[in-house]
Amino acid sequence: MEYRYLLVQSDAAICRLILNRPERLNALNVRIGVELLDALERCDRDADVRVVVLTGAGRAFCAGDDLRGMAEPGEPDRRFADPIKQYVQGEGRWPLIIAQMRALSKPVIAMINGHAHGAGFNLALGCDLRVMADSATMSIPFSKRGIGTGTNLLQQFVGIGKAMEWALLAPALSAQEAERWGLVNRVVALDRLEQETMSIARELAEGPTLVLAYTKSAIVNGWQVPPEVGYRYQGQAVTQSQQTEDFAEGIRAFREKRPPRFRGR
Repeated sequence: MEYRYLLVQSDAAICRLILNRPERLNALNVRIGVELLDALERCDRDADVRVVVLTGAGRAFCAGDDLRGMAEPGEPDRRFADPIKQYVQGEGRWPLIIAQMRALSKPVIAMINGHAHGAGFNLALGCDLRVMADSATMSIPFSKRGIGTGTNLLQQFVGIGKAMEWALLAPALSAQEAERWGLVNRVVALDRLEQETMSIARELAEGPTLVLAYTKSAIVNGWQVPPEVGYRYQGQAVTQSQQTEDFAEGIRAFREKRPPRFRGR
């Protein structure tokens, strides 16, 4: 697929996916959604890619859905007759992107360089880790535009009380507030954002990729289930990891008192 609104940069097992509609604050439309889904699938299939970093070009991470129109001129507007199904499962829609990122067999880091609003907020929460510039903001602003919304993944981070407050009042959260509520893992100055994010990405890229994938799956699937079900997911991750080359290397390194040299297999 030829990418029109997505930049792909690969370097030493790290693939950076850059939303590239800076004139629209990287707002999502069908085309960019389809491109991002395609790129994520390629990253999942590519054994050389061990970490994915998602960010935006210009001064925004992602301003949400493009309210000026989702369809590209000259391209077919393929839609479901059911508008609710269209919202959730329509071509290139952000819920599909979040599902694909959470199912991806490699860690996904959001490098939040600017505003992450609406669907952009949800994209950020759908990543596994988030590093945020201290000048960026997060928001679900729909009520101020007369648009209904839900909480998506937000209540898993902050509980229903704050999720309800932010959905109804639609405040713009500062980076410091986002960090305080656990929405992001680290907040750094904008001029250090890339350095900090890539440091984390390199650490993950040098890790046991398959083991990280099993761990990620156990956490995603074990969330909000009874403990005994969560234990099963954890047991599955432990058992699967013991079949990897990196497990054997980790044990050898521990016995030889040296850092492990993981190969991601």
